Amino acid sequence: MRTFAWLGLGVVLVLVVAAPACAPEQADPQATRTGAVIANRNLDILFMIDNSSSMRPSQTSLTANIPMFMDGLKALPGGLPNIHVAVVSSDMGAGDGSISGCSMMGDNGVFQSAARAPCTATTLQAGATFISNVGGVANYTAADISTVFTCIAALGDTGCGFEHQFASVLRALGADGQAAPAANQGFLRSDALLAIIMVTNEDDCSSRGPANLYDTTMNMLLTSPLGPTANFRCNEFGHVCDGARPSRNAPNNDVAAQVPLTNCTSSECDGALIPVAEFAARIKALKTAPSSEVLVAALSGPSTPYTVTWKAPSVADTSCGAETCPWPVIAHSCTATDGSFADPSVRINQWVAGFGANGLQFSICDTDYGPALQMIASRIGTLLAAGGGTGGPPGPIPTCAATGSGGQGGGGGGQGGTTGAAGSTGANPGTDGGPDGGKHSGGGGCQIGSAPTSAWAVAAAGAVTALLAFRRRRRRAGSSRRG
Repeated sequence: MRTFAWLGLGVVLVLVVAAPACAPEQADPQATRTGAVIANRNLDILFMIDNSSSMRPSQTSLTANIPMFMDGLKALPGGLPNIHVAVVSSDMGAGDGSISGCSMMGDNGVFQSAARAPCTATTLQAGATFISNVGGVANYTAADISTVFTCIAALGDTGCGFEHQFASVLRALGADGQAAPAANQGFLRSDALLAIIMVTNEDDCSSRGPANLYDTTMNMLLTSPLGPTANFRCNEFGHVCDGARPSRNAPNNDVAAQVPLTNCTSSECDGALIPVAEFAARIKALKTAPSSEVLVAALSGPSTPYTVTWKAPSVADTSCGAETCPWPVIAHSCTATDGSFADPSVRINQWVAGFGANGLQFSICDTDYGPALQMIASRIGTLLAAGGGTGGPPGPIPTCAATGSGGQGGGGGGQGGTTGAAGSTGANPGTDGGPDGGKHSGGGGCQIGSAPTSAWAVAAAGAVTALLAFRRRRRRAGSSRRG
């Protein structure tokens, strides 16, 4: 029996070594936890609402349709779940505060709970920073939960134009390695299903600080190392298309040029922005069984079409050797009937896709957000009916070292596997197929070439080798005694 115990331990260690460093996966219990009655009805919902310029129409559409979302939750067995709802902005500041509209820290992931015009009172209890209705006991006096949310969610459009959707969510939930803000304490429950819903018209530009991505002193012109101080930096240093960064240089310095690009994904390895794989892994690490305890959704810009255009420079710029140097601008990937628009949300949509059936993406340019919100509510109901939160301890917070240059991510593992295969230029990071398909692919997003080797992996491999050697010695000793 002791021999089999050692063998079992060796197998466990081998599996650990095979797990990708920046996207650990846990077993999915959903397949065995089903039932018509919702046993655990605890639900934590975090809305990340972009508050940069041009977002007001989208916020109006969200607040107009939120009753359909809440009505969908109320229609679940047992009525409205034991719910927490919080709102956070995309504003985490940028740089040293010298960029117009951007402070150094922004809202810093703190829940937004103030009344927004034309609303004058949220009716939340004094000191409350999020909406709560547990067991029919609400922390608000409004007749309906939708009324409270609507009063809070119209965050306006004066936030920083370098949106930090990922960093804001991580900070709000304390998933960035630091404790959540004091004002956010009590929101996240270990036994609650977690739903994160993003409403944004631009892609994430969360710097993996400390970094000078937002520098305005040494980087102001086209030929500066980071290019002009404009949002295109987020594209150039956050995306790769067909294995290369989007170029800031207009063909023949032609301001009217348009360059369509294809196969655009997150640039996971150059260290400028938080890797998508790391963000996903940190969210999953909040729960014991993330495949059945976490749902993510985004009303965002479609990833395609992806076209680089140019405009006249905002300041005199002859650094390229021409009379004037055109500055790059990413073209909108969709335009709504009300004139609002969105740019390709490559990183955000890639994050959502990594959650499989529990990741839902919709165009923020849709005329009516009602159907999207109803689908999100329906999927929440499915997960709650399957068991909801387990109440177990959170998983380990992963780290994801940046290495090399962008454009190369580890490939997905095979069916049922967990190891990233050799990286290929411009490849997507591995994704978790979720509970339906049962196919788990490697994280891959923070590596170049084969799966990374870390100190713990080497140590674990050494332990396996030692155990196998021990078994061989025992067999030889047994053979000698029998002889």
